[in-house]
Amino acid sequence: MPRVFPFYFIFCIFDIIILTIIIIYEADILEIKMKFHHIGKPVALETIKDNIDTKYSELYDMYSLDMENNLSLPIELHAFGPKSSLDKRIQTMPHVAFTVNDLNHALKENEIIMPKYTPFKDYTCAIILVNNQPIELIETTLTEREIWGNGIFKDSILYPNSSKTK
Repeated sequence: MPRVFPFYFIFCIFDIIILTIIIIYEADILEIKMKFHHIGKPVALETIKDNIDTKYSELYDMYSLDMENNLSLPIELHAFGPKSSLDKRIQTMPHVAFTVNDLNHALKENEIIMPKYTPFKDYTCAIILVNNQPIELIETTLTEREIWGNGIFKDSILYPNSSKTK
């Protein structure tokens, strides 16, 4: 019986070390403050192309329409043309977007499927893959009203004309 004790003791120490590593890792994650921002949903082009509010991005051969669902949650409908350079998972899978307080920190050790870029002033985003699910992360100083309004797009590389152009 005394020989079992050292093995049990070693396993207990191992468990404590693993638990400590997990706690440190989770504390590191908790430094990132995340807030829900929107849901992005790929749709067929026919669904949104005739809507006057649909915007076209030549950069990504992507059409976008901002709206709200029945719960007043912001939804971005996206349709992609054949020349879109975005990852196929972005083009075919819905995503959830969160604003974060530190985008660089949030991107660490994650699979990035859309590299960080700044589509317009004071708004930087990237898309990562978490459990095979695209997640958009956004760091911005803009208010929700500024983000969802049309004025910000005048200096945008994403929607330079802020209208359907194709």
